[in-house]
Amino acid sequence: MPADPLPSSSANNHLRVLGASLAVGAILAGCNPFAPGLDDMPTDPNQLLGNPVTVRGFFDRFRSAYQLRDSTLYGQLLDRRFSFTFRDFVANVDRTWNRDVEIATTYKLFRAARTSNLQWTQYLPTSDTLFSDTLVYVDRAFQLSIEQRDNQQFQGAGSARLVLVRKQKGDPWRMRSWYDRSEF
Repeated sequence: MPADPLPSSSANNHLRVLGASLAVGAILAGCNPFAPGLDDMPTDPNQLLGNPVTVRGFFDRFRSAYQLRDSTLYGQLLDRRFSFTFRDFVANVDRTWNRDVEIATTYKLFRAARTSNLQWTQYLPTSDTLFSDTLVYVDRAFQLSIEQRDNQQFQGAGSARLVLVRKQKGDPWRMRSWYDRSEF
C-alpha cells in the first residue's frame, strides 16, 4: 500500500495556510494600494465652489464656474429672465441678449478656452441685503484672462452692474441682469 505523501496534520496545516493565503489575496485584490482612500466626509460643494445663498458666495460660485469652464454651473446662477447688455461702441448703441444666448455664448467661450481666470476686484453694493432679502444691485469690477486652445491669449478688465434676485431669504441668489461697462 502506498504511503500518504503528507501526514494528516501536515495536510490540514497546508490547507489552512492555503485558505488563509486565498482569503488575504481576495481582500487585497479589492484594495488598490496606489488609489487614494475614500473620504468619509463628503465635500460640501458650497464650501468648495461658493454658497450662492450669500452675495459673496454667489460671486465665489461665479468665479468657480469660469475657473472650471463649466457652463452648467454658470447657468445655475442665471435667473430664467436673465438679460446681458453691453455697449456697442461702433454703432453707439446698447445691445442685449437673453439667457439662452448667454448660455450658448458662454458654452462656446469655455469650449474654446484652455484656461479661464476671472478675478472679482472692487465690490460696490449699490443696495444692500439689509434693505431687501430678495433684490440687490451690485457694481463689480473684474479682470478676465483667457488662453484659447490655439494659444491665443486675451486679457481685459471691466466692470458690470448686476441685479441679483431670489424668491425668499435663504434661497440662492440668481443674476437677473448684467450691464457690462467694459471697454474691450
